Amino acid sequence: MRMVWGQTTRIVNKMFDFDWAHRRDVFALDSIMDSTSKLSMLVIIAAGFGQDDQWIHNGTPPPGHLLTFRQALKDVADNLILRLSLPPWVWGSRTDRDSLMVSGIAGRGWLGGKVQHVAVAYSELAKYMREMLKEELTRDPDQASGREHGNLFKSLIEGLVGESEGIASSKNDLLGNMFIFLFAGYETTANALGYAFAFLALDELEQQRLDDHIRDVHQDREPAFEDVPKLTRVLAVFFETLRHFPATSELTRYVKEDTTFSVPVAFSESDTANFTTPGGEELRRTEVFIPRGSEVKLDLLALHYNPRYWPDPYDFQPNRFMEPNWPRDAFVPFYAGSRSCVGRRFSEVEAIAIITLIIRKYKVSIDPVQFPDVVGESKLQRRGRLLKSTNSITITPCGAIPLIFTRL
Repeated sequence: MRMVWGQTTRIVNKMFDFDWAHRRDVFALDSIMDSTSKLSMLVIIAAGFGQDDQWIHNGTPPPGHLLTFRQALKDVADNLILRLSLPPWVWGSRTDRDSLMVSGIAGRGWLGGKVQHVAVAYSELAKYMREMLKEELTRDPDQASGREHGNLFKSLIEGLVGESEGIASSKNDLLGNMFIFLFAGYETTANALGYAFAFLALDELEQQRLDDHIRDVHQDREPAFEDVPKLTRVLAVFFETLRHFPATSELTRYVKEDTTFSVPVAFSESDTANFTTPGGEELRRTEVFIPRGSEVKLDLLALHYNPRYWPDPYDFQPNRFMEPNWPRDAFVPFYAGSRSCVGRRFSEVEAIAIITLIIRKYKVSIDPVQFPDVVGESKLQRRGRLLKSTNSITITPCGAIPLIFTRL
C-alpha cells in the first residue's frame, strides 16, 4: 500500500500545483464531485495500472488505439447503465446485427451515435487490459523487478505466471475482476470522498477536530506513509461517510447449502436495542429456513442506520469508529464474505491521503451563493437537500455539491 499512498499524494500535489495554486485564497468549486472523480480516476490509472496520470491530459491516444486509457475508462464508467440497459445484439458486430435483421440502430440518430461511442470505449478498454496482461506475462522477471513503480494489475497477474493449466480461463477471470476493480475503485471512492468533504463542510466542529488531529500527527512536516496507522480520525471520517452512503443500497448473495437462522422476534422498536424486552427478558426467537440456491439480499442502508448498532444513526459522528469495539459486523460498505471488495485497503489508503492533504491546507464550507439557506430548515433537512442522492448502480448525488475552499 506504500505505492498507493505515494501515487495518491503525488497526484494530489499535482492538483495543487497545476490547478489550485493559481486560484485565490478563497475559491469555489461548483461540484466537489468533479475534483474527487478526477483524483480517483488518476489514482486508479497510476496505482492500479501503471498508466499515464498527467493532471493536464493531452488527449492523444498511443498508436493502435482510438482513445487514451483515461478516455476509455471515463467513457465506460459514465455509460455503464446504457451498456447494461440495451440487449447484447446492439453491442455485437455489424454481421451479428445483420443476422438478426436489426442492423440500423447502431448507426442512426442520437442513440446510434451514443451506442457507437460507448462500444468503442468498451472495446478500447478491453484492448488496453489485454495488452497490459500480455506485457506483464511476457516481461523478463529481472526487468520487472527493476521497475520503479509497481501497480495492482501487475501484482494480481503474478499469480498467473508459471501456470499452464487453466491459464486462459484465469486470464478471463482476471480481466473481469480488473474491470470490476476499475469501476468500483473509480466510481465509489470518488463519490465517498465527495460526500466526506460535504459532511465536513456542514459540520465545522468535526472539521476542526479532524484538522487538529492531522496537525497532531504531522506537526510541521509533510505527511508520510508511516503515518497511515496514526491517522485514525481521518479513517473514521471516511468510514462514517460510507456508513451514511455505501456504494450501493443492497448486497446480494446466493445460499450454497441449506441454512437455518435463529431470529429474535421484536414487537416494538425498543425491543430491538439489546434483543431484550423493556423488562429485560430475552426476546422469543424463531427459526427461518433458507434452502440452497436461494437469493438473499441484505439491505445495507437498513443495517447502517439500525439504532441497535448505531445510536442516533442520522447524525454524522466519526467518533463511532474511534471506539475499539465498534460493531464491525454491522458495517459492510465493501461487501462481505468470500466476495468482499479486494480493493478495500487500496480505497482506504487513497482516501486517507486525499482527505489529509486537502484538510491540512484548506478549510471547507458550503457555497452560500450556489446553496443558500432556507428559513426554518433544520440541519438535517439542509443536509438532506444538499446530499439528496439516487441509487442506480451506485449511490450518487442527484445534483452538484458546491463548496468553498479557504487556504489556511
